[in-house]
Amino acid sequence: MATPLQTASIAAPGFFGLNTQESGITLDSGFALEATNCVIDRYGRLGARKGWALLAEDADVGLKGMHRFVDIDATEYFGVWSDDSFYIYSGGTLTEVTYNGTQTITEGNWQAVTLNDAAYLFQAGYEPLYFDTVGQVIEDLSQHEQYPSNPTKQPPQSNVALSAYGRLWTASEADNKTTLHWSNLLNGADFDGGTAGELEISSILVKGNDEIIALGAHNGFLIVFCKQNIIIFGDSDTSQTYLDPATLQLVEVISGVGCIARDSVQNTGTDIIFLSESGVRSLGRTIQEKSQPMRDISKNVRDDIVRLIQSENVANIKSAYSESNAFYLLSFPSTKQVYVFDMRSPLQDGASRVTVWNNMEFTDFSGFDGEVYMTHNDGLARYFGYQDNGDSYRMQYYTNYFDMGSPAQTKLLKRLAVTLITSSGQPFTVKSAFDYNSLYTSYTASTVEVPVAEYNVAEYNIAEYTSGISADAVRIPAGGNGSILQLGFETEIDGGELSVQKIDVYVKQGRIL
Repeated sequence: MATPLQTASIAAPGFFGLNTQESGITLDSGFALEATNCVIDRYGRLGARKGWALLAEDADVGLKGMHRFVDIDATEYFGVWSDDSFYIYSGGTLTEVTYNGTQTITEGNWQAVTLNDAAYLFQAGYEPLYFDTVGQVIEDLSQHEQYPSNPTKQPPQSNVALSAYGRLWTASEADNKTTLHWSNLLNGADFDGGTAGELEISSILVKGNDEIIALGAHNGFLIVFCKQNIIIFGDSDTSQTYLDPATLQLVEVISGVGCIARDSVQNTGTDIIFLSESGVRSLGRTIQEKSQPMRDISKNVRDDIVRLIQSENVANIKSAYSESNAFYLLSFPSTKQVYVFDMRSPLQDGASRVTVWNNMEFTDFSGFDGEVYMTHNDGLARYFGYQDNGDSYRMQYYTNYFDMGSPAQTKLLKRLAVTLITSSGQPFTVKSAFDYNSLYTSYTASTVEVPVAEYNVAEYNIAEYTSGISADAVRIPAGGNGSILQLGFETEIDGGELSVQKIDVYVKQGRIL
């Protein structure tokens, strides 16, 4: 008597993102052991990331960072810089900005901030700079019109800067990494007298000294991120809408965890995300309720993140938060990898859904106005389309290991069915392997060629797909046998979007082991 086919369905494959921490056989089918060049889309599907395109190309310009500055007249200046030059991007071109200072600048690790119609740049070992919108030049801060005429205290040559509560807050000089400075109100050029001041944090720390790595502001609090501690300051104003340094007071010291990378800190509006030596953390809930633990949003890929930290110059680690894409990007440039944390809603264990992008040769990221921008050795780029500057890129997804509820029986694989939402005629490869074997059997297929049309799929709360994008279930004859199965999906993305809706597995049960 013939054994009937048995079916297992993986609906919304990879919806929970990567999980490389737990044993693959015990994972929920929503997790992935590999999700490369993917995102979790707003419908909860694993889909291809967008590509990127150069907005302004200049071979070997070597861009290292960027800052968007909007002046009081709502004029926008999009500034970018290399190790020794500054540029403004406008209308598809990069225009070099003259530097009128006296310093010899050889490093482009600036942190740029905006205060009261002026843009400032800070980097350890250099006098701070500011952007003169009238003359369209970069100048040393001592040339600013609001700089004190006879200063008794020079502006700190800080590596860390924050614009918050009407002042500039800076820290981490080359020879002093434990003093917090703040400027006069609404004057980022004046750190001399008035309501400007400074605070040495060493006496606050109870478990040895530390160094300031980054600064943040949230709900009327000032957050000082050290390597092994986080110090939270407030003031006597209980409304928590402003911070007056005249009544600055210590709110809390969180010991044993800190921030290791200045440019990993991102304020999402409701939270602050940062990179610690043990992974990516969320601070917001801890500030609101001291009894609540700090969220480890990289919990499911923690060991991978730690390994990357150990092989990376932390000064080069960059990040961005995009509200429109609902993701936090964390870039490790030496390995060309970007970890993508979906910020829509956390998983049950508090972690975020994670995917990885590879071959990302970018030096900085910035998200605003619904766009994500990246600096590149050859110019300024935008997260856009479904090609990497005109070239295809490879999307890869591998399931966890699963036994279809009968670990003691072998399975004879008979057929696979993959439901994709993509353009017609999209080629792809499905792979299968049994019992942790790394040698996969590959099956090539493609979606059907259909005329360009639009669809209304109410079942998935989708009013309309992009023209030419449709749902297609492709059935593939398959073979092989074993007890524990793993599947893979790979395809070249070359101009069209793609999401994986469902994978169905058809097997016949074999002998009992």
